[in-house]
Amino acid sequence: MKAFNSLLFLGALAYSVVADSLTDIASDDVNGLNVTQTIVDSSNSGINLNLLNFTADALEFINAAASVANSSAARRKRANTGNGIDVHSHFVFPWYKDLVPTTGGNPTPDWTIQDHLNFASGLSITKTILGSSTPQANVYMGNQALTVAMARILNISAASLRALYPKQIDFFCVCPLPYVSESITEAKYCLDTLGGAGITTMTNHEGLYLGNSALDGFWSYVNSRTDKPIVFVHPTAPYMKINGKFVEANPTQYLTGLVEFYFETARCYMDLSYSGVLSKYTNIRWIASHVGGAFPSILDRMIKSLGPTVEAQLKSIYNTRVFWDSAGPTYPNQVRGLRGYGIPISQLLLGTDYPYAPANTYTGAFAGLVNDSDFSQANITAILHNNSAALFGNKLTM
Repeated sequence: MKAFNSLLFLGALAYSVVADSLTDIASDDVNGLNVTQTIVDSSNSGINLNLLNFTADALEFINAAASVANSSAARRKRANTGNGIDVHSHFVFPWYKDLVPTTGGNPTPDWTIQDHLNFASGLSITKTILGSSTPQANVYMGNQALTVAMARILNISAASLRALYPKQIDFFCVCPLPYVSESITEAKYCLDTLGGAGITTMTNHEGLYLGNSALDGFWSYVNSRTDKPIVFVHPTAPYMKINGKFVEANPTQYLTGLVEFYFETARCYMDLSYSGVLSKYTNIRWIASHVGGAFPSILDRMIKSLGPTVEAQLKSIYNTRVFWDSAGPTYPNQVRGLRGYGIPISQLLLGTDYPYAPANTYTGAFAGLVNDSDFSQANITAILHNNSAALFGNKLTM
């Protein structure tokens, strides 16, 4: 027993030394965010950030970003007279791109926060809510400890950007699903301590779609919060577990990001509807990517099989607690399929998908929205700003 206790002590000591080495890199003050304390908090919660061989790089990135943000040249570039709110936009930290060189079959794009702010300014976007694109924390599928650590370092990094650019940047919290207890811990820390504006998930995590009963404990926690949490759902590749290994289940020869992501959104919201998650957890508001992807195309066929009472209930939810972002070339045509179900303008939000969409598509996609003849100028203003402002309220730093 003494030998066993000695091993425990040595393990704890080694873990403490590792945490100390990271706090030597971390800053005590990134415009009000104590990154050093987040490392200590992680260690105290049993989250071993040293399992990730790029944690030091992530902390160095934060230090470099702080240096740039505090320079006079960077401050001069921040002027923006618009008022758009982008709810579907992404960070791509350099260490993350090294880890995930392709996304949806395409090369993961280069990205800097300065490029992002310049892009936003060009479209009169004054507030960007950043989130992680696929695979979020699920880089190491099946490895709980690495997934938990990955979620934490993504959230610390995103919170640092918010601290550096509070008027321009907010962020969604990544959670290490499908690990429910750990996801509850991360959601609580990220929302309450790091200041996340909401939670981001993927359409499935390690092959479990969001309506799977194994995730009920997580939704129960999110629903129990008094701040009416917002959950932004981003598409990812479909996965199956075969002989203990996760296998991407794209059934076509085409890139997953080109086509399959849209069907993933349809599967996910069908699953949320059939499983009763949308109906049961009434305190959660949801954001569906790409005006719902392929979901509007199958909605009637799906929903009418459930009977008129459930159909009416779900349609009411789609009209009140689900919001639909515009990311991609979704206006003026694709959105009409969604609007055909009576979805009110109050549920439509601006999204750009920057920097993952092809570079030559952003201006056209934005023009398709602002020039859509189906909408009045007041409607466009609501989509660009008012609807998101009402949805997020004081969750955003304006």
